[in-house]
Amino acid sequence: MTNDLTRRWQYCMGVALITVIGSCSLPLHAMPLTINTEEYPPFNYSDDQGQIIGSATRLLRDALRQADIEANFRLLPWARAYTEARLRENHCVYSTTRTLEREALFHWVGPLVVNEWAAFSLAERGLNVDSLSGLNAWRVGSFREDAIGDYVADSGINVLLAPSERENIARLKAGLLDVIVTGKATGEFMAHEQDIALAHLFTFYRAPLYLACHLNVSKALLERLQAQLDALQGESQ
Repeated sequence: MTNDLTRRWQYCMGVALITVIGSCSLPLHAMPLTINTEEYPPFNYSDDQGQIIGSATRLLRDALRQADIEANFRLLPWARAYTEARLRENHCVYSTTRTLEREALFHWVGPLVVNEWAAFSLAERGLNVDSLSGLNAWRVGSFREDAIGDYVADSGINVLLAPSERENIARLKAGLLDVIVTGKATGEFMAHEQDIALAHLFTFYRAPLYLACHLNVSKALLERLQAQLDALQGESQ
């Protein structure tokens, strides 16, 4: 009887040990992060060789390297990049505006850069608009899941949504839009890139941009990343 009990105890302990080892063999926080982003120059965009570059990208890559965190970067349409980071484990997205509506959906690291929200029109149109309330008479463009467009829409402006920022510029050039609302640096970058003369109508907000990560990503991991990011930004000041 004693031998039977001993064998049963040894068997149970062996099963428990195998279970623990199996569950700990690849901790989730040790897996590479999947970091999504979009074409949003000059902060994050692809160069002629398909490499993801930009001021926010450079800072984030440096912080990840110094924190010894492995990550795979992907360039996607913004709505997909954002949604995957919200719904898929071990995924993150940048450069993301941190809003009250988004706060509880992610863990946040940053800020990476500061984005000035601005309204633009074609220079040749000669529009004289200096506030959000003045946009009611015009066709205003933004893109899906964009915090700037959401903010303007919440102000009571009818906003037409495109799949991407670059398509908005094309719609403006084609006369399908009168005004676009976007980041000031982004609007100026894309206008120069496509040889379009834009008029900066006004700036209406300044928003820090962050890395937003799925809630399953280890807080300890992200605290380590935040510390390296803070150190890098301190060196550049």
